[in-house]
Amino acid sequence: MACRDLSRIIRFLTCASLFLAPLDAFLMYVPLVPAVLLAVCDRARGARRWQTGPMAKAAAGFFACSACSAALSYDPAFSFFNWLFLPCMYGALYVLLATYLVTESDERRLLDVFLAGAACVVCYGIFQFADVQNMANTIAAQDWVDPERFPLLYRRMYSTLENPNLLAGYLLMMIGLFCPFALMERRRDRRLLLWAVLVLLGLCLLLTYSRGAWLSLLAMAAVLAVLYDRRIWLLFLLVPAVLLFYHGQITERFLSLFSGEDTSILLRMALWESTEAMIADHPFAGIGWGAYFLAYPDYNFFIQDPSVVIYHAHNMYLSIAAEIGLPGALCYFLLFFGHGLLAVRLYRTAASPFRRAAGLGAALAVTGMAVYGVGDYVLFSRAVSFCFWGICAFAAVCAAGRDRAADSRKNIETITKTLKAPVCQDHPAGEPAENAGNR
Repeated sequence: MACRDLSRIIRFLTCASLFLAPLDAFLMYVPLVPAVLLAVCDRARGARRWQTGPMAKAAAGFFACSACSAALSYDPAFSFFNWLFLPCMYGALYVLLATYLVTESDERRLLDVFLAGAACVVCYGIFQFADVQNMANTIAAQDWVDPERFPLLYRRMYSTLENPNLLAGYLLMMIGLFCPFALMERRRDRRLLLWAVLVLLGLCLLLTYSRGAWLSLLAMAAVLAVLYDRRIWLLFLLVPAVLLFYHGQITERFLSLFSGEDTSILLRMALWESTEAMIADHPFAGIGWGAYFLAYPDYNFFIQDPSVVIYHAHNMYLSIAAEIGLPGALCYFLLFFGHGLLAVRLYRTAASPFRRAAGLGAALAVTGMAVYGVGDYVLFSRAVSFCFWGICAFAAVCAAGRDRAADSRKNIETITKTLKAPVCQDHPAGEPAENAGNR
């Protein structure tokens, strides 16, 4: 009973940290650290064996390479501290979810945790967006919009995620996760709730004015059309219609992607060139985990103001390779895309509709982050990364549940066949047993 109570406490604390992740990236450590300590005690007693998931080797390679990069960093102390409280805690959250969520009821509760967190983020974002003057002052202070290119754009939603692009990345993951459940849910009230949340998430995504996120959403819709229903391709006909008849800031912002005149696009191209030079100079161990902002001044040729701090390359693939080297980047992206493939397989093979939806939702989330990662690196954010790896753990937990269910079915079938098998007889076929006994 004590072991069961401890497992329940660890499960509650882990879910609480995942709920708090998009709301306050520091507050989420309050339940997460005790959950880790309790799990260590639980393991020390031999009560439960930790589950590391199906990508354990890729994860081990990533942690080894990132630890080496921290040791050889521009600032080893900073990189090690950053490594300990970011990727190591992502891994701890993943292991806790994989170990202590063992039933489909646990999986359903975890989905509700994601849903509750997303609802809070959306509600606060709408409240925040309604304060026009404060929003305009924030946009001007943070320099999130080029005022010469977009003079009428003075509001971008960022809610609790500190930045519109980070909020957009979070919303992409939640839209991808919830959409399959809304499509496959059989209960009418639950289905209406999921669609209401999806509409609000989509509205907030538009109000972030993140062009990369909009393109990523289209990529997710394409994957959904390929895997779920080809009729979804018809939704793409809405894009030219909206661009033709709506001439507001959303259209203006989207079309600016293809003009080549936006300063943010020019900045990204310059950052990518500098980051490629970093990778060429440090191909094996990288510049150090989290040390991009320390190395960038040595490679800067574009930004004239020395007070501007650049924390990443606005490209996930280049940023990872620059910080931990090419071997570490290979392990990271094996881990990243491996969960996408795991999710697709879960969708195609699971017998439970819930687990099929979980697989498709995780696959869409990975797709969104993969495409969005070309133009930004939102997984740099603790909040976004905790949620992303939480979704990956959700898919791994559902895959493990699928495997247990399949094994149970095989065992039942084996037992049933054994019970139905005819008893071995020592008399000729077709001869009554009583006659055989009189011979």
